[in-house]
Amino acid sequence: MAKKLRAFLDTSALLSGLNSPTGAAGVIIAACFGHNIIPVISPQVIEESERNVARKFPMLGNSFRSFLLLPPEITPNPTLKQIRKAYQILPTSDAPILAAALRAGPDVLITWDIHDFLRTNVTQGVPFPILLPGDFVIQYLR
Repeated sequence: MAKKLRAFLDTSALLSGLNSPTGAAGVIIAACFGHNIIPVISPQVIEESERNVARKFPMLGNSFRSFLLLPPEITPNPTLKQIRKAYQILPTSDAPILAAALRAGPDVLITWDIHDFLRTNVTQGVPFPILLPGDFVIQYLR
């Protein structure tokens, strides 16, 4: 049996996939529901998603709860030392997300956050590819 791909989803990719089922992120979420990909998230991704669903996307509440019932692999919270190390790579408020991804050791991190996660120093500073949903679909799901 082939090893399933473990994909760390940041909040932007997760909510985009739930909000737009026919877009690239939606295809990824469907692959998670089809058990073709193991979704990996962190407690902070859950908190950010819950906050954004409540404030901006209330119609996604049931979809988000269904996603949590898959269940995704949930990483432990990163330690302060791990966050500090991630902050050296990504000196923004997204450092805890990167730290959680580094701790989880996924095959890939999927994000829509072009401004932060797709900086050259970030993509070269981690041992896994960081991809936009469309790039992930092209590389892994075709």
